[in-house]
Amino acid sequence: MQNVNSQIQNALHQSSPEAAIRDVKHVMARELQALDPKTEIKSTDYFNHTFVPDFVLTWGSGGERPTRDVYLRFTIDSPLIQRDLLSLHEESPAFISIAGPSSPSGQTETIAAEYDDCLLSSATTLENISSETSRTPVTQMLKSALLQGGKGYLVGESANNVERAVSRADSSLTALNTAEVDETVRTMNHHFARGFSARIERVMQVLWVSQGGEANEFPGTLESGTALSSNELVEILPFLLSLEEIPSIDFWRNLGENLTLGLLQNLEIWPTNSNLNLLVNANLDRIKTKGVALDRVEFDLFDDPEAPPYWHIQESQLHMRCSEVDLRFVDDRRKTAHRSDIGRAPQWFEIERRIDRYGIEGIEFASPGSKTHIKSNTTDGLRGSTDMSALSKALGKMARVISVELRLPNSRDNVEIDFDRSAVDAVGAALSPHVLAYLGLDLLYQSPQGTLEDLSAFVTVGNSLPWWRDKKVERMTGESD
Repeated sequence: MQNVNSQIQNALHQSSPEAAIRDVKHVMARELQALDPKTEIKSTDYFNHTFVPDFVLTWGSGGERPTRDVYLRFTIDSPLIQRDLLSLHEESPAFISIAGPSSPSGQTETIAAEYDDCLLSSATTLENISSETSRTPVTQMLKSALLQGGKGYLVGESANNVERAVSRADSSLTALNTAEVDETVRTMNHHFARGFSARIERVMQVLWVSQGGEANEFPGTLESGTALSSNELVEILPFLLSLEEIPSIDFWRNLGENLTLGLLQNLEIWPTNSNLNLLVNANLDRIKTKGVALDRVEFDLFDDPEAPPYWHIQESQLHMRCSEVDLRFVDDRRKTAHRSDIGRAPQWFEIERRIDRYGIEGIEFASPGSKTHIKSNTTDGLRGSTDMSALSKALGKMARVISVELRLPNSRDNVEIDFDRSAVDAVGAALSPHVLAYLGLDLLYQSPQGTLEDLSAFVTVGNSLPWWRDKKVERMTGESD
């Protein structure tokens, strides 16, 4: 395939000016897209215009999306580029030379230094950088950042420095090569806006640790342990989860400061592995969910009934498999509202013993031809004011408990156990998944003590995490007894 310079020259030498302009823009649009596939590229009706850009690049979604104007120029040498920078610099545009490889100009570089937020480069430089294979998120982030946050005079040796940083980023992190990583960081700080270079450096820091490096030995400019934003996590999680096991709980804990259920759902489909289990378990206090739906799964030929619980993501929802039960966590109760006749409504005496740890705020009984819903209006709950056994007997032998609202011990949090829908819903504030999972297994499936202990050992990673020592759940699980 011809290089970008040859493609542009072929396009320019057509007899039709309109066809030449169209084809040049097609070549450059493909090159811009190759640098960052997530860029939205809008071509204007102008070419090489004094003050109207050839392209407007847009990123992200929502109302106020970042944009950058791109001006194609036959050359970015002075004095013409000085006029462009003087009149157009306020929007921090990019000026791209399409006339082929050019020798660096010291005068142009000096002029460009006065307008540091603008990017001056060439189609050849963009092609060289975009052709680098992305093996980790860092390479792609460097390529994407060039369009959105690149700045300065990127021709000659400075272009070579950026190309070198992109080409070596992956291998230098894998090898924990301090000198090369340091060079990449310095190049980023010089040629990318600070917001972009800091973001990439944070991701590099995480990858450094994931390869076995010590955080305090990372040769960067940021403090170790800096939290990744949600956007950064979206970029890096698929790569980290696909690595060989990273057994450090501290690593996953530091990584997940901004982890949410929604962010996990963005993974869409992810089979279980040790890294996913550690990621979720290390951040259960940060992941909040509005409910969980439980379904019994029939063991197949390859299932191990004694296998420990595990997390997985299916159809953009977080699941936990625990013994023969699949637990599906949702961020909106409406996602499980349609479920009915999925579960089994028990009689009161079947759940009375298990429910003793909780304060009953409300209960719904159903018997042939009628339903009875009782809600507590005291701080003591229904157990202090209502004889449940007597009420159940009064409703008859066919009376079943459809749902019960409970107050968690040592907490202001309420949950609704819906036996008919086989679901547990947080009432009010969202709760951590392991709390709803325990309630579902304990009350909906009346799981044996061994299964509950397996759940406890799994989410605490063998008691290495504090979740069952939380005052909200220690009495619930009987751990403090």
